[in-house]
Amino acid sequence: MATLKDVAALAHVSASTISRFLNQDPTLSIPEETKRCILEAVRKTGYEKRQKKEKQTLKIGLLHWYTLDQEMSDPYYLQVRGGVESYLASNKVEIVRIFKNDLHRWARLEGIDGLICLGKFSKREMETLTSTYIHVVFLDMETAPIQYNTISLDFKTAMKDVVAYLHGLGHERIGFLGGYEILEDQSVYPDPRVGSFLSEAKSRNITYNPYFLIDRYTMESGYAMMRQLLEQENTPSAVVACSDPIAIGAMRAIKEKGYRIPEDISIVSFDDIEDAKYCDPPLTTVHAPALELGKYGAMLLLNLIEKRVDLPFQMLLPCTLVVRESAA
Repeated sequence: MATLKDVAALAHVSASTISRFLNQDPTLSIPEETKRCILEAVRKTGYEKRQKKEKQTLKIGLLHWYTLDQEMSDPYYLQVRGGVESYLASNKVEIVRIFKNDLHRWARLEGIDGLICLGKFSKREMETLTSTYIHVVFLDMETAPIQYNTISLDFKTAMKDVVAYLHGLGHERIGFLGGYEILEDQSVYPDPRVGSFLSEAKSRNITYNPYFLIDRYTMESGYAMMRQLLEQENTPSAVVACSDPIAIGAMRAIKEKGYRIPEDISIVSFDDIEDAKYCDPPLTTVHAPALELGKYGAMLLLNLIEKRVDLPFQMLLPCTLVVRESAA
């Protein structure tokens, strides 16, 4: 097969000039006679310009631990998914979305270049996924020790900030309304906010024991747990809810019992969903950068594919307390 050097030798022109001419470089200026010589040399040698290979479109799998119906009722995970999809779309990456109850979900993931796992996965699932696919990133979870690529939010530090904030307002009796996240193997995913709350409350001599409840991350659960707290002889002066939906349900229960927010009971939450600022009163909550979590996950997965890095990483994104009117 003829090369540029063969053409250059026959046309008595440098290979770089020939390359620029054949690629129609607008900045190249050469005589018409030279152009004819190049074209004649190309014809005689049978040289064919190599066509640039079109960049192959990457295909990324997005695996949810939720069903579609469950995700639609959870604003937090909707935001994370939105971050993933917007970043991949801006980089012209094909997305294969798989939900927990989808039929033939594993067959649909054939041929993917990387996988983003959104939600909570058991150890067995993580081992299976990482042994099946080369590049995998898990969003909204972490492992100890670091074995997999994970990105999560620093809820541990955020909870310390919340307890310190309420204690600084003078609260000595603080309730806790949390939720369980059950994994595929029926184990409970350890929420870092639980240990952080207990540690911080103990260090500040805060009374919490009669007011510590954990159920589900729903408005209904928040409502039921708060009613249970209000049936006690001594109610807490403040409550920490581990999600805005829990807090919204709790706020309804507080008002139904005739208590005022924040005059009688203060409440602080987590997530900062859109509804939080429109509660009555507007909800003081920890802003969880869910959209950014999704974008970072997509960005780092594409980087792993490009750079072919094998060393696992663990990333924590910071959260910030958004003070509104539900705590005093």
